[in-house]
Amino acid sequence: MSAFSTNVDCRFVGNSSLFFHPADIVSCRQIHSDIIKIADESMRGTEVPDCDALITNVPNLPLLIRTADCVPVVLFDECRRVVANIHSGRVGTQKQIVLKTVEMMRSQFGSSPSDIIAAMGPHICGKCYEVDAACASEFGEKFVVGFSKDQKPLIDIASACKEQLESSGVHSKNIFISDICTAESSEWPSWRRDKCSERLGTFIVLE
Repeated sequence: MSAFSTNVDCRFVGNSSLFFHPADIVSCRQIHSDIIKIADESMRGTEVPDCDALITNVPNLPLLIRTADCVPVVLFDECRRVVANIHSGRVGTQKQIVLKTVEMMRSQFGSSPSDIIAAMGPHICGKCYEVDAACASEFGEKFVVGFSKDQKPLIDIASACKEQLESSGVHSKNIFISDICTAESSEWPSWRRDKCSERLGTFIVLE
């Protein structure tokens, strides 16, 4: 994961030896949807229009999504050598984009959910994600973790993503969730906190 701007800031968490050329990045023109597209060699270095998740089995083809409170979800099937990168915001989560991405990995590449490793990057936590009553009802009561000072519901969007992974067949032991809240930490972009244009860029690439 790295901070993202017009110049890609390659500060990686995890494998510091990982490197790819910014000109190779395939990104989404995100629209807060459940639209998933498969990235192939012809898309290298492009922004794919109107989608919120990308899947590929092409080595050295980095996939990028951008978030600023939404949940970035990366998936890796080591057996079939397939990766996915998902922008799971409020609308995408409600439309089950995470579950649908796993299903597309299975239908298009033969992935078994039990072989998939999933990780969620920094995102807004349940203590900070205030929504209106209508939005909370769409998520379901089990994801309402409390109420704000104004008595508005607080929802745990990462838990909703986790449930989608588990219901698709991904093992709980293979799901890793960052405990960093973007709204609470000034080191991370947060639309709720700052109303700014800065975004967190989350990459995944097959070596």
